[in-house]
Amino acid sequence: MDMHIEMFDKPRARATDPETSHAAAERAGRFAQSHAARILAVLRNEGAGTAEHISRFTGLSIVQVDRRLHEMQAKGLIRTTGAVYNGFRAWEAI
Repeated sequence: MDMHIEMFDKPRARATDPETSHAAAERAGRFAQSHAARILAVLRNEGAGTAEHISRFTGLSIVQVDRRLHEMQAKGLIRTTGAVYNGFRAWEAI
């Protein structure tokens, strides 16, 4: 599944930053999009999941997943279910 998700509304580097910072910001944006697509695929296939659960299916670390979950929630792609398992909130695709 080739899914493109635009994750960031704000630039990741300032206009005055060196070119290396702009290149790093571009890579971060691509990683975030790739991670978000993988997370969304898991939530669509599984129905719901925690960062811990999603991490197992995607190969991403829990920290990587957790970072994307909040960004994806702000974009209106996912929401919490209200359930908590092992201290992790459960999320579902909208």
